[in-house]
Amino acid sequence: MSYWENKKVLVTGASGFVGSNLTKRLISEGAYVVTFSPGGIKAPSLLVSEGLVEKIGKEEKGSVLEFAKLNRLVKKEKIQVIYHLAGQPLVEVGRESPIKTFDVNIRGTWNVLEVGRRNNVENFVVASTTHVYGDNPNLPYKEEYYPQPSGPYETSKACADLLSQSFADTYDLPVEIPRFTNIFGPGDYNFGRLVPKVIKSILDRKNVEVWDVGAVRDFLFIKDAIDAYLLLVEKKLPKEKRIRVMNFGSGKPIKIVELARKIVKLYGDKKLKFIIKRLPEERAKEIKKQYVSISKAEKELCWKPKYSLDDGLRETFEWYRKYKREILL
Repeated sequence: MSYWENKKVLVTGASGFVGSNLTKRLISEGAYVVTFSPGGIKAPSLLVSEGLVEKIGKEEKGSVLEFAKLNRLVKKEKIQVIYHLAGQPLVEVGRESPIKTFDVNIRGTWNVLEVGRRNNVENFVVASTTHVYGDNPNLPYKEEYYPQPSGPYETSKACADLLSQSFADTYDLPVEIPRFTNIFGPGDYNFGRLVPKVIKSILDRKNVEVWDVGAVRDFLFIKDAIDAYLLLVEKKLPKEKRIRVMNFGSGKPIKIVELARKIVKLYGDKKLKFIIKRLPEERAKEIKKQYVSISKAEKELCWKPKYSLDDGLRETFEWYRKYKREILL
């Protein structure tokens, strides 16, 4: 019997890339999943594409800024586990709309934490990001490094981490804070991100254009990320070993341009051109290298990536090719 059988789980941001994949997995494990997303679950979403919306226990439309609505839902459904993935997830949008980003990512997080506290929720997982480490030359990033974000998005996530730690310490709440590197895989409809952008160009038979400042990043396949999300709740560590903050990545950083070339080489038409473009001035200050140590996750959770980069890319490409008429062209 699965640990998740009949567990009542709330997923905020379930319409997004990671949220939809997490919801899919929880449903397959037998959980009763309650989703909470602005506008509800609608296309484009992996849950819609794969016909899984009807398998959601309860689909609720709402924003994490709506405290009363969220509180009623958690109380009525007797939620046991909260996965908080809702938020403004884009660095570029953070630069353009800092106040909105702060509001959603910071106030939204304290709303979720307070709702969970009031309703005695058993487990919280608050999604974070390795962006909170900022431009730190001491690579790979480790959990004990002090956050030093610069941009609005990164700062908002660092604030959300501190809020989560504050609630955990003050109220003895089981809050875990996973910090993920770049996640890729089926169901990512943000074609501004590298992997779906390159795949879309290939499927559309258009030349592949990539910005380059020599950036090095870490890319983790979505199924490995979802395994991590589940283990954060399943693994019952003693309180003195509470995970709280933990890094997740592939452990194998790669240059952005090399990754794009790899996708084109594996799946592209020989007629397609690979074009490297100069980065716009507003993005010229991008951090050159970002990747993390995953030794803590390996030790405390016995977690490590199961998918190689090539295997993950293969499954991702096949998914987009399968649904290209519906979502790409």
